[in-house]
Amino acid sequence: MPSRRPLALAVLATAALVAACSDPPSSGNDGAQTATGDGEGNGEATLPECPLDALDDASGPVAVTLWYGGIGGSTEQTMEDMVAGFNASQDQVELTASNQGGSFAEVFRKFESAASADTGQLPDLVMLENIQLQAIADRGLMLPAQACMEAADYDITDIEPAVRSAFSVNDVLYPGYMNVSSQVLYYNKSHWVKAGLDPEAPPQTLDELREQARALKQAGVSDKPLAFKVSHAVFENWLSGEGIDVVDNDNGQSGLATEAKFDLPESNELLTFLQGMNDEGLLNVFANTEGSIDHFLSLVQQQSSMLIETSTAGITIADALSGQITAAEAGVDFDESLVDRQGLVPGTGEFPGVASAGQVHPGGAGFFIVNASEPAQQAASWRFLEYMLRPENAKAWHLNGGYLPIVKSVADEPDVQAFWADDLGGVLLKPAVDQLGKADPDEPGPLIGPYPDFTTELQDAIEAVLLNDADIGPSLATAEANVTASLERYAGE
Repeated sequence: MPSRRPLALAVLATAALVAACSDPPSSGNDGAQTATGDGEGNGEATLPECPLDALDDASGPVAVTLWYGGIGGSTEQTMEDMVAGFNASQDQVELTASNQGGSFAEVFRKFESAASADTGQLPDLVMLENIQLQAIADRGLMLPAQACMEAADYDITDIEPAVRSAFSVNDVLYPGYMNVSSQVLYYNKSHWVKAGLDPEAPPQTLDELREQARALKQAGVSDKPLAFKVSHAVFENWLSGEGIDVVDNDNGQSGLATEAKFDLPESNELLTFLQGMNDEGLLNVFANTEGSIDHFLSLVQQQSSMLIETSTAGITIADALSGQITAAEAGVDFDESLVDRQGLVPGTGEFPGVASAGQVHPGGAGFFIVNASEPAQQAASWRFLEYMLRPENAKAWHLNGGYLPIVKSVADEPDVQAFWADDLGGVLLKPAVDQLGKADPDEPGPLIGPYPDFTTELQDAIEAVLLNDADIGPSLATAEANVTASLERYAGE
C-alpha cells in the first residue's frame, strides 16, 4: 500500500483554501467614496479621489494593517515574504499582515463584525473572496483601487482583461491586486493506466467524464471514480460555460440582480446527469461543509480517481509530493513505471464542461482598500498593492503562491515558462493558466448582492437531489424562489 501521508498533508493545507460565505456586512459610513453610477448599476461610474498626496504629507512612516486568511503552506509564506519585501523596499509605509482565519468566510465574518460594531477596529487592507464583490460595492466599504491606479498613472490594461472584468462592478475595478484561481479537474494518472485509459487525455466534457468514470469502475480501479463535493461554483461554471445566466440583468452585470433564473431545462439536465452518475455508483458525493477534506481523502484512500477543485490546490499537492515525483514523471512524458511504485500520480486537466473544456470565469480573492481608514493609510495601502502589481512580485504569487498570473507580462518570463515545464507545481497549474488565457471578459460570472443566500440555496438543492433522492424539479424551483426573495429584500434595503 503506498504511503498516504504526503497527500494527507496537502489535503489539510488545501482545506484552508475552501471558502464558504456569510451575509454582507453593514457599513457605518455613508458610501461617500464609493464609485457611483445611475443607481441601477448602469452607465459609467464616477471614481472617488485617491488621496495619494496624503502619504507624502505624513510626518513619518505610516502604519497599515492587512487582514487575510484562507491560505496556508507555500501560499501563506508568499504572503509573508511579500509583506517583508515591501517593508524593506521603502521607508514611507510599515505594513503588518494578520492571518484572520482558515477560510475566506472566516475572514469575512470578522470583517463583517468589525464593520457592524463601528469601533474603529477595521483593517486598512483586507483580502476577501470575489463573491463578496457586489456587497462590498453596494455597502460603500471600500475605496475602488482603480481610482488609485488612475491617480498613480498605472496602466490598468497590464492586468488580464478577464480578471479585470471579473473583479469589477459598473466597469470599476475594486481590488488593487487579485489572487486568481479557477476550477480544474485533478486526477490520478496511475488509475488511468490501470484502467487502460490514456493518462494524458482526461475528460474534456461531461459525457467523457461519465465514460471514463465507467471505465475506471469496470476495471475495479476505484469504487466511486468521481469525488464530487457539492459546489455552487462548479454548477455555476457549467451553466456560464454555455452562456446561461443564473440571475437577471445579464447576470447582475448590467444592473442589480433582482430575480434568480437557474430553474432551467439546462439545470435540470445537469442534475439529471449527476443523479444518473450517482445511481450508477460513479459519484462519491460530499456535502459542502466548511473546512471539510473528505473529498480529498477519498483520493488519498484511492476510493476515487478524480475530483473538481480550485487550481490553487495544485501547489499544495506539489509541495506535499516534493521529492517523490518529478515534473517530468508526472507531466506530458508520464513515466508509467510509477504505477508500480506510486499509488498517486497527480494530473490536472481543464475544467470539464458541458460541451468543451476550460469554460470558466476567474475566481479567487482580491485585496481591497478600506475607505474608513485615514487618507494616509489609504494611500499607503495602494503603495503595497502597486508593489504587488510589479511583474516580479506578481510572478512570485504564481511561482510560489499557486495563484494564476494576472499581470500580462508574467507569462512571457523565461523562469515562468520553465516552471510550467520543469516543476511539478507548474505542471499542475498550467491547465488553469490556459483556461485563464481563454476566459471571455464578457462572461465574468454573476454579481449577486446576497451571494451567500444563492450559494446556500443552490447547494442545498443539489445535496437534496444527490444525497436525499429529492425530485429535481421542485428542488430547483424552491431554491430559485428563495433566492429571488433574498434578491428582492436586498434590492429594497
